[in-house]
Amino acid sequence: MYSISVLTLVLCEEMIMGSCDVKLEGSLLKDLVELLIKKESDKGCMLLNRKRIPAFSAVLTKSKSFSENEIIKFDKVFTNNLNGYNPSTGIFTAPIAGIYRFSSMVMNERGKPLVVSLWHNNTRVTSVSTKVSDHTTGTLSIQLDLNKGDHIAVRSYYNYIIYSSNMHDSTFSGNLIAQ
Repeated sequence: MYSISVLTLVLCEEMIMGSCDVKLEGSLLKDLVELLIKKESDKGCMLLNRKRIPAFSAVLTKSKSFSENEIIKFDKVFTNNLNGYNPSTGIFTAPIAGIYRFSSMVMNERGKPLVVSLWHNNTRVTSVSTKVSDHTTGTLSIQLDLNKGDHIAVRSYYNYIIYSSNMHDSTFSGNLIAQ
């Protein structure tokens, strides 16, 4: 509904423009858009309101050895809107229902294999592996439909070392993209 209303305003801009004083034209359009955003936000629309959109980004600050199925605790948090990500557990808990995008990049220890998986509650959703060579990165990305309270975590598939340094080589992030 919001996008249709904004689109209507944009399409009608030509009718608004040229009919009034230039200062008035911009002011009227701005006022209409602000009124529309306020009206929609009263109904729960989260567009343009970053404080209400769940989003997190965290990194592993140093290399660490993980056991089979152990949750990787990305310990340095850069963003954590609505506090959905817990660095002590490595788990993101959806504060609201919606479609979320998650991604993780991991780097293997030089010359050693690495496989990690992204888990939704108790289900492995996707995995990524790296070659046994010099430092290699593996990246996974997925969009999931979550209910409020669902858990997302990245786990080691087997006994592996995940490499990271002050360059923040291994990361985990996610954000709400639609409600």
